[in-house]
Amino acid sequence: MLIHQPVAKDLSKGFPYPPDTRPAGCQKYKRKDFANQTVSIIIPWLNEKWEHMEGTMRALVHFTPDELVAEYIWLSDGNADTKEKELKEISPKVVVHKFTERQGLIVAKMKGVEMAKAPVLVFMEAHCIVNRHWLQHILYRVVQNPRVLAMPTLDQIQQTDWHSYSQIVRGHWRYEWNFNLIYTNPGGELDKLPANEPYTSPGTSGGIFAMRKDWFTQLGLFDTGMKEWGGDHMELTMKVWRCGGTIEIVPCSRVGHLYRDPAHRPYEVEVNTVVYNYKRLAELWAKDHLDYFYKMKPEAVDMQLTGMDTPRKNYKELEQELGCKDLSWYLDNVDVEMKWEMDKICHPYVKDPKVKCKGELVPGRWTVTSAMSGKHFAVARKAAEGRRNAERKKESKSDEL
Repeated sequence: MLIHQPVAKDLSKGFPYPPDTRPAGCQKYKRKDFANQTVSIIIPWLNEKWEHMEGTMRALVHFTPDELVAEYIWLSDGNADTKEKELKEISPKVVVHKFTERQGLIVAKMKGVEMAKAPVLVFMEAHCIVNRHWLQHILYRVVQNPRVLAMPTLDQIQQTDWHSYSQIVRGHWRYEWNFNLIYTNPGGELDKLPANEPYTSPGTSGGIFAMRKDWFTQLGLFDTGMKEWGGDHMELTMKVWRCGGTIEIVPCSRVGHLYRDPAHRPYEVEVNTVVYNYKRLAELWAKDHLDYFYKMKPEAVDMQLTGMDTPRKNYKELEQELGCKDLSWYLDNVDVEMKWEMDKICHPYVKDPKVKCKGELVPGRWTVTSAMSGKHFAVARKAAEGRRNAERKKESKSDEL
């Protein structure tokens, strides 16, 4: 999954200087290409090491054209020390908001959206090293398509070595039927795409992306009834794709991200809280496929949801205003792997012999013992793209009438 490229030990700039992992042929942009658009960079954080925060901020200042940035919004989610003084010493464009008690990732992000002055939002995490021209490439995609969620390619920083940097191989983000986020590339088919051109992704990791603020707001993001942590990536995916937008990965935009397992996470995440959020999303966005979700998340069946009136109202309004498609449309036209897995899902731990997995799980997966072949994926993906393009042409002609 990784192509190892050690970071140069040059720390004179105040952060681990990354290798250039961009593919050949990346376009160079001029200020006029961005139609005077600027961004607000939103960074929520909890219990992060100062080394990581400082590196994130210094890399942002070093590799980001200052004229494209309206502000860096740091959201301190219940931290005793907001690091406001230290952050503002790195850039006068830093704005800090302090929550006196932990509110959770969703509430923190929404506060950042409320504060943002620029027309384009960029969500960032407090343990990243951005790379050369990272912003220009995702911002250009947003300028070209106001309904795109543009993601950089996320290279990997090892959780035990902040000074490492590994180029990630090509893949796209998507979900299992338990709503876990995964990164796949069936049979290496995505490697056949042009190395320097953006390509669609069935899902988003949810933490690092660019998106117009008016489009984000129109979609009613995020559901603040979700608790603390987990599920925002799924909500983004469902709303963007099913309500007329597109999710893209941009290979020429590279961001090194410190991937951490639960043991290395600087804050606790209650598993049942994540399951609760997933159930909330399933009841709204997978209501015609709930059996599949509950088979993979049986612990969610008896959970009681509260405060659902607002998101249900939001869901109905979105359907009426934007003509949001159902999950069947998404499976047919976007995540063809998820559709292929529908009659193959299993649970490794349940007692029910009809559901329990018979055989070894696919590495890195929790719901299947076999994966879609590259050949089948290529055919299904091409057909799905053809249907989406035909729909867009039809909608475009309708708008002209």
